[in-house]
Amino acid sequence: MILLCSGQISLRHLDALLLFATGLREAGHSVAIDDRFAPAGMSRHQKFEAVPFLAAPGDVTPDCIVIIAAEDISEEVQTLLRAAPPAPGTPVRAVGYFETPQARINSCNRLAYATGTEPEVINRSTPHSKQLIEAPVVPLITAIAEAPVQSEGARTSLLVYMPDDMLEAEGVLHDLATLRHAPRTDLHILTTAKGKAIIRQSRHAGLSVFGYGELSPSNLLTYADVFAFFGPGIPGERMAFLALIAMGSGKVVIDCTTSAAFKTAGAPALSGPEHAGALAGYLADTVAGSRREIGRRILLDPWLRASDIATLTESLSLRTDPAASPAGRPPATVFFPTNGVGLGHAQRCALIADGLPDGSAVRFAAFPSCTDMLRRRGYDCMPVIPRSDAHEDPFAADLINYLRLRDMLAPGDTLVFDGGFVFDSVYRVVSELKIPAWWIRRGLWQPEHINPNVLERERAFSGVITPDEAFPELNDVYSSGSHVHRVGPVVRTDASSPKQKAALRRRLGKAFNRRVDTLAVSMLGSGMASERTAQVQMMCSLLEERENCLHLIVVWPHAVVASDFAQWHNSFAVRTDQTLSLSAAADLVVSAAGYNSFHELLYAGIPSIMIPNHATYLDDQEKRARAAADRSLARFVAATDLLALQREVDGMLDGTARAEIAAAFAEVPLPERGNTAAAELIRGVSRT
Repeated sequence: MILLCSGQISLRHLDALLLFATGLREAGHSVAIDDRFAPAGMSRHQKFEAVPFLAAPGDVTPDCIVIIAAEDISEEVQTLLRAAPPAPGTPVRAVGYFETPQARINSCNRLAYATGTEPEVINRSTPHSKQLIEAPVVPLITAIAEAPVQSEGARTSLLVYMPDDMLEAEGVLHDLATLRHAPRTDLHILTTAKGKAIIRQSRHAGLSVFGYGELSPSNLLTYADVFAFFGPGIPGERMAFLALIAMGSGKVVIDCTTSAAFKTAGAPALSGPEHAGALAGYLADTVAGSRREIGRRILLDPWLRASDIATLTESLSLRTDPAASPAGRPPATVFFPTNGVGLGHAQRCALIADGLPDGSAVRFAAFPSCTDMLRRRGYDCMPVIPRSDAHEDPFAADLINYLRLRDMLAPGDTLVFDGGFVFDSVYRVVSELKIPAWWIRRGLWQPEHINPNVLERERAFSGVITPDEAFPELNDVYSSGSHVHRVGPVVRTDASSPKQKAALRRRLGKAFNRRVDTLAVSMLGSGMASERTAQVQMMCSLLEERENCLHLIVVWPHAVVASDFAQWHNSFAVRTDQTLSLSAAADLVVSAAGYNSFHELLYAGIPSIMIPNHATYLDDQEKRARAAADRSLARFVAATDLLALQREVDGMLDGTARAEIAAAFAEVPLPERGNTAAAELIRGVSRT
């Protein structure tokens, strides 16, 4: 275990520690960062990058301590090192860029005084070396691949770094948008948060854009074969490190800076145009079809060889740690249903998992509301943490879930995420581990949810599975391409016989100590998405005077049940996920119009009254419910129309509504279910 420190405590030095730690980890070293060197004011992105590395000095037993930026040791750092000196016999090694021998000696003396041991100091500055930037904090080093790491095929994945002031210049965004449509080119833009906002607020908002600190440089390598850098020069360690590790992977780096910063330093970058409008032609003439050969020459370049991480680790006497590599095991498919109550997402994932071949290694990462249901279905389940207003950071839970997913997954596994917004934990772990991943994304989003910021993380996935709705007018298209796969509705079906339904009613009568002539089921939610107390109370009131009636109010696990429900004689709140069998045995079903409950009722041919939820973060349940009502497959009641609810309940129990709906089911065809098709897609990617 290598414990890293820095000569200063600042956000810039933390960033340098993170870059260096990532490089060491990917070279096979076990590494941690002394958490005392993490300053206040860290951004969300920095916290996600830092959390796998940070450790208190007393919690680890390092084989050695490595201090970077040793050319400028602050008094604060000296005090920290004196307060917790290394254990006797633990070597201390330091790396810095020293302009003179005296500067190196002075640093060595300060470190020896602070640590109580004579450090070994490595000078990265030599008379013949040229750095990409002046006075770097991080040691600019990279692992050097044996062969160019380039994607197969004729298409070129291009990442363009563009400073925000250039994006504001007239015509630049138009040029980038034109480049996006260049033949056989997939374009991504890397810029600052301000630059990303400029693009998102323009008419070119559909461009694929990475924020400056959104992913670590090593993660960004996943998305591109060619890197082009625009602007006056190289803007700091992070971009210098990105360019260096890109070259170390045999990827093509194009110097489009006005100062020819890469070529001036001697780096093996191609000299490119200074204007984005000329880049498409340059790629076609110079790069297309030659990426591997250019990459091969880059890997042999003497300047790059001087930046080989192996040279530095050898001079520091650092050895790779076999324990840093995960033990071999069969590849697994890990399903991660989304946050909230999440039962619908978890159930959909379980239905797809059921379609994978027997013997497949399948696991779930799921929130507490879903773990019992998944385990009853026979799936191993790792609990993850739901968001809470009690957390200091709104993303604190996802930060812990990121660590749990990193520990759970390994290269070769497949991750399947089901949800509307792709969490940072998912986005980062897929990019970091470079694993196959699927996004199960059902539709009917509210208009405010359809924007590039939500859809941009689609690029992290091998493919997107979009389960269809039952009716064509409900199938929205948010993105297109060969990676987007539509399948039929993913839904469970009811196979219970009339005899089994009668037996269920008898068991319910025994459990609630009553004769059950009328069984009613309300599935309107538990106040997690919308306030439903008025509708539920109305149902309780309508059914209270009916003799031998049992009204079951289905609530989700962990829901807080309103105390008012206890006053009713015929109505009882129950926690269960066996909603389909209950509905199939019921005389009256009143339901919201979420994806799962809606399709279960349709595919089981169960007459129902639908009262859609209207929470801002939910899908468009009203549109879904009206589509069924327009086909006479259900009765529609608006959430505020309680008089209509009374009329429809009477029609179901005393009138002809149930018979009319049953007759309509016989006339309206439904599409084939997509459970197996979705499983086959996931299985196909998992095997490649």
